[in-house]
Amino acid sequence: MKLINYLILRITLVFTAVMLLWSGIYFFLQMKEIHNENDDGLTDLKQEFILKANSIPNFVETMEHYAPLNLIVNEISQAEVETITEHFTTTKVYFESEQEEENVRMLTSAFHCTQNDKYYRIQFFTSTFESDAIVKNLLYLLLGLWIALVLTITLISKIIISRVNKPFFRALNELYKFQLDNSKMPDFSETRIKEYVQLNDAIKELLDKNIRVFTKQKQFIENVSHELQTPLAIITAHLEKMLEKHQDNEEHANEIATLLKTHNRMKRLNNNLLLLSKIQNNQFPALSVVNLRNVLDEVFAEFKEIVTYKQLTVEIVGDASPSLQMSADLAHILFSNLVKNAVAYTVRGGKIIASYQENAIVISNSGNTPVADVFGRYKSDTSSGLGLSIVKSITDLYKIDIEYQFKDNLHIFDLKLN
Repeated sequence: MKLINYLILRITLVFTAVMLLWSGIYFFLQMKEIHNENDDGLTDLKQEFILKANSIPNFVETMEHYAPLNLIVNEISQAEVETITEHFTTTKVYFESEQEEENVRMLTSAFHCTQNDKYYRIQFFTSTFESDAIVKNLLYLLLGLWIALVLTITLISKIIISRVNKPFFRALNELYKFQLDNSKMPDFSETRIKEYVQLNDAIKELLDKNIRVFTKQKQFIENVSHELQTPLAIITAHLEKMLEKHQDNEEHANEIATLLKTHNRMKRLNNNLLLLSKIQNNQFPALSVVNLRNVLDEVFAEFKEIVTYKQLTVEIVGDASPSLQMSADLAHILFSNLVKNAVAYTVRGGKIIASYQENAIVISNSGNTPVADVFGRYKSDTSSGLGLSIVKSITDLYKIDIEYQFKDNLHIFDLKLN
């Protein structure tokens, strides 16, 4: 989830929870206020009624006779008066005009009429709002308010957060484009936000250190490559010359041949280490769309004599021609090492299978036992032992998923192209 969406979602959830709580409190207070207003009006009516009942002869009897719409008067005994406590209730009263019961707010009380020395229970009531209607209308109003506020807050939050986080996304974009071999410091946005200023400074310091280390390492690799070539060539020439001189002495010739073999292995090891370092430092910047099937066909052609000598069978499966944007030189090195490994470790009379799919290439060769840590360096008297390590470095560089498995007496290398 994107940062801006995450922040907006959290803000919206918190806002909704606050609005729900506020709406509940608001509804409770509104209902309480409505009841208080009704209760005050009913109390005023009661006081006015008692005042007139005690000052106007036959006032209560008149009220009983005419039965006003909002008053119920019943004569009671003195004993009953003591059982009545003045109180307010919300109840229902039948209205003939509506032919249905309606909600009313009712005041029930009792009093002694001094005009006729009688006791009465009086009930005053007034129509009140339907609570269901209030809830429904309030919910509609609040829902409209919520939607408007959520949309407004979402829009405003997105604009504000986008502007505030602009330096962050600019820095992130610059980091995606940054390459050590370019050695150019990214261009970060100017900002007044303290945290982003600190972030940009920390990134610049980190990248500056990495650029300096990379430059020194690159120079070291170039110097080593240049300086070692001459002494290795001289040693090779001397050993070959000594071997020619001692052809008649078999013991000396064998010792010199062993030295020459070890020396050649050292040359290959040096070259492969330098190659591995260059790959990991991304010193093969030239990219092009490479037809991987054509590259693999070329590699098989180069190994044709060895394949024939070991009586190996090469099977081609599939008509696809997968391609990938990468260095053509590294593509050739990648498949040369895979085919070299397959040829070297397939027993005489065995088979090598190359399977082509649109987004994958599978190279298999017959074998007897699986290999542990197949992409690590292995010891060998005839090679540097870095072939598959170089393969793994190249696939990592171009984000190619490579998997190894041993199945049905086959060593299987599955390359999935992204």
